Amino acid sequence: MTRTDQSVSALRAAAERAITHLKDWKIPATRYRSPLTRFPTVAETVTTLTFYKKAW
Repeated sequence: MTRTDQSVSALRAAAERAITHLKDWKIPATRYRSPLTRFPTVAETVTTLTFYKKAW
């Protein structure tokens, strides 16, 4: 596997883990109660906190 393939694979794996954590926390399944314009910030914050929790 080339270095580029490894980089893409690592990035893809991180994205898949982030999506899994969002699903585990049931964020997409529950009604979002804040302004819709803030949703990307909230999703990014949750993802970032998950990465810190996993000691990345």
